[in-house]
Amino acid sequence: MKLTKYTHACVRLEKDGKVLLVDPGSFTEDAAFEGVDAILVTHEHQDHLDVDRVKGLDAPIWTNAGVAGQLGELGERVQIVADGSNFEAAGFAVRAYGKDHAIILPEWGVPCENVGFLIEDAVYHPGDSFTRPDRKVHTNLVPISGPWFALPPAVEYARAVDAVQTIGIHDALLSTIGQGMMQRFINAEDRPYQQLEPGTTVEVN
Repeated sequence: MKLTKYTHACVRLEKDGKVLLVDPGSFTEDAAFEGVDAILVTHEHQDHLDVDRVKGLDAPIWTNAGVAGQLGELGERVQIVADGSNFEAAGFAVRAYGKDHAIILPEWGVPCENVGFLIEDAVYHPGDSFTRPDRKVHTNLVPISGPWFALPPAVEYARAVDAVQTIGIHDALLSTIGQGMMQRFINAEDRPYQQLEPGTTVEVN
């Protein structure tokens, strides 16, 4: 399976001629949308969901109820999933985890629903949360910035998830210097950390 990171939180997975796109938001490059067979969306915020571009694709979408409400006109193209759901999207086996977006400000409470996705028991995308999968993964995608982000829980999350490697995502708010600093905090000998430039592709075994 190939994983290509795009700007901010979007990743594109390719396997057996099929393409699965996760969290195509407003910062996502047009190239990410080419030839997409299925889409996963963790939550409704615009940096994870570009409603107009997603509506323009002829691809099924798996997401939570909150996002489905914004895409209601797409009818059966949208499938609602929740914590514990197991399903197949364009030939990719997927399991859903969690239900809440991380807290941004205490007085706001939980801003919206959020569901993480474990794809092919290999790549885990938590969306805007530090919800952990219940099993070992090959590649753990670790959010490294954002209005809700805090370093201690991010490091705790990266350490707690049993992964072969970690890759930084949710990084559009960071300068090059800020992105480089995360290597120091998250990298570990048993789960090396990578910060990928948008458009970079890596193999997931």
